[in-house]
Amino acid sequence: MHSEGTHKTIGIAGGMGPHSGTALFDLILDSTHARLDQDYPSIILVSFPKSIPDRTLYLIGEEKINPAYQISAMIEKLYTAGAEVIGIACNTAHAPAIYDVILRELDRKNIDVEMVDMLQETCRSIRIRYPGAKRVGIMATNGTYRSGVYRELLAGMGYEAIIPDPVFQDSVIHKMIYDPDFGIKSCPTKIRDEVYALADRAVEFFEQHNADAIVIGCTELSLLYREEAVRGIPLVDSLRSLAHALIRQATAADYEPLKMQYDQLTGTRKRTAL
Repeated sequence: MHSEGTHKTIGIAGGMGPHSGTALFDLILDSTHARLDQDYPSIILVSFPKSIPDRTLYLIGEEKINPAYQISAMIEKLYTAGAEVIGIACNTAHAPAIYDVILRELDRKNIDVEMVDMLQETCRSIRIRYPGAKRVGIMATNGTYRSGVYRELLAGMGYEAIIPDPVFQDSVIHKMIYDPDFGIKSCPTKIRDEVYALADRAVEFFEQHNADAIVIGCTELSLLYREEAVRGIPLVDSLRSLAHALIRQATAADYEPLKMQYDQLTGTRKRTAL
């Protein structure tokens, strides 16, 4: 694979849900310091939603097929098309039961791409943007919630993770995303009033538990929360964190100071065969 000048080509594994992939594409453009068309990074977006089983259903045991295999096949297409730095526009796909298999499949197929870990980048951005934060709330799907991956990452960096009880998680946070009538997956382009009502309850929960920041750990929720803070609590958007990291890795010379700050933090999950 050949880079264009000093910049690498960014690949987006989308379709999980479809609007999240295009939202990541837009965030990369919006976050790029550009004056001319030629200043923007090259981006390849692949979105095959029909072929990828639901990540949460797999993690909670209601789907038998691991979506990792179709996601890795999609990454292979990105690699073949010329992508060099790739991000997956889905938090739940980064749960170890899925993400580790994706990395194993890429190694097995000798697909030499740089994978940018959305969850690692989100947790690291807390340290950089909010150095005084100690207690961090997590808003995510039931699949991500049950995997415990955000909780473990945050604990490893010295944060106290604030996590709702299972009933609140399912009836408020997960419901915002997955409710078949009004959830964001059902109505991604027009957020329903019911979602806003549940969102108020969710933020109130984290406010009552003295959260210093809240991780927006689902890309559907990234479509809902556009602001930097709610009720004075900073929001750390996983999709925006991934966009910034992809730019950083694709245009390293332009983002070297930020890259060095990231490199001083805890290590990333390595691509090793299982």
